[in-house]
This record gives sequence, C-alpha cells and structure tokens, in this order.
Amino acid sequence: MIWIAVAAGVVWLALTMTRSRRLMLIGSAILAIAWLAQIDLRSKPVTQASMMSTQKGSCASIADGMTITEVKNRVGEPDEVRDDEETRGPGAKMLVYRGSRCTVHLFEDRVELVD
Repeated sequence: MIWIAVAAGVVWLALTMTRSRRLMLIGSAILAIAWLAQIDLRSKPVTQASMMSTQKGSCASIADGMTITEVKNRVGEPDEVRDDEETRGPGAKMLVYRGSRCTVHLFEDRVELVD
C-alpha cells in the first residue's frame, strides 16, 4: 500500500513542474487521497488490538509476597508468562500485563517485584 503513496507523490511532483494550477490541484488531490488511504489501513489493527484487553484490575493492587493465584484473581490472566530461570534461578518467572504496562516478577510462585 505504501507504493500507492509513493506513486502519488511522484505524480504530484511531475504535475507541479508543469506550472498549471489545475494540474497541481489534481495532483494534490491524488496525493491526499493516497495518503488518507494509507493512514486508514494502518490505524485499523491498532484500534482492534487496543480493545482486546481482558484485564480485570490494576497492577497497583498487587503486593509483595502474594501468590500467583492471588495475582491472577486480582488482575486476571497475564498476556504472557516468561520463564526467568536462566537469569534469576530455578522457580523464577514473570507475568507480563500489556494493558497495564507492568510485569510481575515471581520467585517460587510469590511476588518479589512489580515493575
């Protein structure tokens, strides 16, 4: 789709060199329509993705020492669970909540840090 905007830009440049006001206006309209079509197609997935959050609560309600089930009851299922054993040792994992933009760091299923 970006090629349409590039092609419209080239057409616009060519038409502006003719110095005819009518052709410049037509070229500008073509460029504007191509640009609006490009923006419209790109904005739809972002809007749909932002409405897909299934989070119940906020990460502000999580306290150190809570169990993983307490965290899931308060905030909901995480968007991603990452194994952190390589960095922090056996029993370490992270719960990533993209809606709240936070990460809950767990060690042996207990909260150590909310980032």
